[in-house]
Amino acid sequence: MTDRFPEITSVEEFIRLRESEGPAEYNRSTWAAMPLSVWWDLVRNRPVMRVWAAHNRTAPSEILAELIKDPDWRVRDRVASKRNCPPELLERLVDDPHDAVRRLVANHPHSPRATVAGLVDDPWPVIAQEARARLANWPSKQPSEPS
Repeated sequence: MTDRFPEITSVEEFIRLRESEGPAEYNRSTWAAMPLSVWWDLVRNRPVMRVWAAHNRTAPSEILAELIKDPDWRVRDRVASKRNCPPELLERLVDDPHDAVRRLVANHPHSPRATVAGLVDDPWPVIAQEARARLANWPSKQPSEPS
């Protein structure tokens, strides 16, 4: 799908697309790739756009690693909800102060077993219960593990 959208070449272009009322432009802000230098400019210099940077489907892992440090829980939540969130970032979010972020970590398919186990005593009973249920149904072998 990302091949359908021309690359975004500047922060200004990203913001214009994101704030557009046209569905095609808005979708491009979600799906189009950007050069790494544009990513860094966006996350470092436009804090109000960080949640939308996390929303983009092509955000590189080094940008996601920066975004999980954001003080706004919605940015961290968006990163944790990404289908391709790397396991090492999910591990770092296990102690997140916001329960919505920890709940995503507990249920994320890429969360390592040890990370999920770290949530079985979560202060929010819903997360603790979901983590225990997930561990009880944990497959004996993960698809990514060698045979």
